[in-house]
Amino acid sequence: MSYLNVAEVETALALAARPENAAFTELTTLPHRTWEGRTSSALRIGTRRAARAGVYLLGGVHAREWGSPDILVNLARLLTDAYRTGTGITQGGASTTAAEVRRIVTTLDVVVLPQANPDGRHHSMTRDPMWRKNRRPAGPGHPRCPGGGGRGPGVDLNRNHDFLWDHTTAFSPQAPVATSADPCDEVYRGPAAASEPETANVTWLLDRYPSVTHFVDVHSFGELILYNWGDDDDQTTDPSMNFANPAWNGKRGIPDATPGGDPHQYREYLPAADLDEAVALSGVMRDAIRAAHGRQYSVSSAVGLYPTSGTSDDWAFSRHFTDSTDRRVLGFTIEWGRQRSSIPKSFHPDYPDMVPVIEEVTAALLALCSTVAGRAADSTPGDSAPAVPGQRSHAGTTADTSLTDTTGQRG
Repeated sequence: MSYLNVAEVETALALAARPENAAFTELTTLPHRTWEGRTSSALRIGTRRAARAGVYLLGGVHAREWGSPDILVNLARLLTDAYRTGTGITQGGASTTAAEVRRIVTTLDVVVLPQANPDGRHHSMTRDPMWRKNRRPAGPGHPRCPGGGGRGPGVDLNRNHDFLWDHTTAFSPQAPVATSADPCDEVYRGPAAASEPETANVTWLLDRYPSVTHFVDVHSFGELILYNWGDDDDQTTDPSMNFANPAWNGKRGIPDATPGGDPHQYREYLPAADLDEAVALSGVMRDAIRAAHGRQYSVSSAVGLYPTSGTSDDWAFSRHFTDSTDRRVLGFTIEWGRQRSSIPKSFHPDYPDMVPVIEEVTAALLALCSTVAGRAADSTPGDSAPAVPGQRSHAGTTADTSLTDTTGQRG
């Protein structure tokens, strides 16, 4: 076997939504075509039109992380087959019982977008294995970018979301924030927040399924499970110290572990109950991974990897703070796989080495879904925090907050 190419990912997703699964699946073609004219599909798995909760699983954002779409296609195939046949799922030493499968599918919306960046995936698989970004073409004023390995046209889609996107304003000048306004950089944020069609598709899908309460973006590498926030360390006592408050501009992004900085000038607020839930669910995923094949993933807030802006998980979580009509969505990132003999092999291992990784991350995501489904079956979750003063910004607008060597780059 080998990694699925772009067409094979789409075919596999359509197969999971075949007629015998029609009562509990919905296949959707996302509305925004990529720069090279491709479309992406998403699959909803669930019997309830008004589900009590939902889990949104995203993959393939970074082109060279070939295994992420394969992981989510594997999950979609196993979950739909198991529900249809009334069986459980085994991934290595980790098991999801038939009763758990039934509870997931009858209680949740499981929304799967395995291939968010099909242009980039095609380019990485056929021309430049280390390509990370999308394929936004060079425009007027775009410089010629020397070298390969991602230096050239394109936007890092996991720096393009509308969360502290303007890092030069939001972050301390000393912050080691892993994003860039340089179009030649691997972590180029794009010309504007949410400027890219792929980003618009991720947003559109979350808006389409308002039952979603948990979001996981699947990346590589590092054997990490990360929860909100990624811009700075977490704190639970001062709601005014938040991403929407311009009084803190120029002070973010110096976590406690940063040498030479003032770690106490800013920390990102979240309610204590949300932090407790994020840590607990991260532990559930970690334990499932260990049960599958014995690997030990580390759990931390996302800033533990490095400070970031414009990421999908923080964007998803941030929405309900500034718009009370949005449901709270806890965000997670899984960085699957360990560092191997070379950086390219770390991002896309030889396929026999990828198989146990596919199984362990599938086990983790199923464990998350089972836990969320169990809690949803017991009580209908609501938004856990009041809105932070301010108004969520949309693509091309600005939020009103007046009331209160990169070839190894991951994430």
